[in-house]
Amino acid sequence: MCRDVSDELNLFSLELQQSLSPHVLKQLAKEVGFVQRTSKYQAKDLVALCVWLSQKVANTSLTQLCSCLESSTGVLMSPEGLNQRFNPSAVRLLQNVFTSLLTQKMQTSQAISHRYASQFQRIRILDSTTFQLPDVFASTYQGSGGSSHTAGVKIQLEYDLLSGQFLHVHSGPGKKNDRTYGSTCLQTVQTGDLCLRDLGYFDLEDLHQMDEKGAYYISRLKLNTRIYQKNPNPEYFKDGRMQKQSEYIQLDMEDLMLQLQPGQTHEIHKAYIGLYQKLPTRVVLHRLTEEQTRKRWGNQALKEKKKGIVMKERSKRLSAMNVYISNLPAEEVPTGHIHDLYSLRWQIELLFKTWKSFFKIDHCKEIKRERLECHLYGQLIGILLCSSTMFQMRQLLLDKKKRELSEYKAIYIIKDYFPLLFQAIQKSTQELSKILLRLFILLQKNARKSHRYEKKTVFDILGVVYHYTMCHKKAA
Repeated sequence: MCRDVSDELNLFSLELQQSLSPHVLKQLAKEVGFVQRTSKYQAKDLVALCVWLSQKVANTSLTQLCSCLESSTGVLMSPEGLNQRFNPSAVRLLQNVFTSLLTQKMQTSQAISHRYASQFQRIRILDSTTFQLPDVFASTYQGSGGSSHTAGVKIQLEYDLLSGQFLHVHSGPGKKNDRTYGSTCLQTVQTGDLCLRDLGYFDLEDLHQMDEKGAYYISRLKLNTRIYQKNPNPEYFKDGRMQKQSEYIQLDMEDLMLQLQPGQTHEIHKAYIGLYQKLPTRVVLHRLTEEQTRKRWGNQALKEKKKGIVMKERSKRLSAMNVYISNLPAEEVPTGHIHDLYSLRWQIELLFKTWKSFFKIDHCKEIKRERLECHLYGQLIGILLCSSTMFQMRQLLLDKKKRELSEYKAIYIIKDYFPLLFQAIQKSTQELSKILLRLFILLQKNARKSHRYEKKTVFDILGVVYHYTMCHKKAA
């Protein structure tokens, strides 16, 4: 039986109130030293300006910010007075609000059920997004270009696709290494997790640790990684000991690719990867179609020109093939499903697109560091709230209507509701629930996933809609 929408939204409203009500923010402000004395400018006003009122704090003039603040909260400030309020204590306050929301894992609904539920309970997707800053920030936020004079921010995100929970979020200099950060996220990997990462996080030791923890992975394979199979006829010394160098046979990737027709997929059974590790894994080869190959080569040519690099001829030839590795059980997840499951990783790219399209997190002019960081944490709070609300609504729409919500449509609709949510959260949980119910009805009508396109959706790949329809029929 479907859960009552109003009851679910009441619970969600209560969680929001417990984290963001004026009283809670006032207490938090005292803890971080944001308010030293009674002031007309309170913690709720800082959060309103940086989170709810959809202002680009790092790119909007102080005069405009003052105007927005007064019209929405009644607090009258001068531009210089507001600028002084962007200080270390304001940054700490927003950091603590974000950390509190992240720790609370503000998501009342359960993860969606799917056809692979017996294999994995969470789908952990890890990726990063970067954007440039004015060069004045280079000493604090050094960019990824290698020059000490360029500035940039990199934000790491790992989230669970099934429940919507943000598992890890970190912002820092653009030069920070992805692979190093990926290793730190292993601390929270649990048995039954499925981890999806791109090649920037590729590390054989990390994959080995996932396997040791009873977790699963699907990854692309770096082209320079060696693939082996056990030698059925190894050589032995006279005393009966096997000669170590004859234990494995290295496979020639180009030969394997040429044996495949364009569009064909093949799995190498009982494979091992790594010159030293010899990690046992499934290896799935998929040769691209001629059209896909031309498109990839075109993209690579643009990348080479932009970065001033030249790809080796062998690497270019091998790029006409996708090579996936996984430790998912073959009897439960067939060869043909590996590519589809790995393609779920692109959902995080859609999230990052909304960060820049709707939240303008990458818009920044030359301002002081504290104002920049208030902007970053304010937008991250808004993103977390928007995402949590979207996943809550996704679950309810699935339960009530057996329909899939378009995450992209939902994000910008929810963001349009931020001023209403801000006003309601100042009043009561009941008032907030009313606004959320209005929002649910709007999303139900205008934000459902379109099925006009042939490309598989998340629910198609996971078999979610099928699962729920069958359960509904059995219940009837």
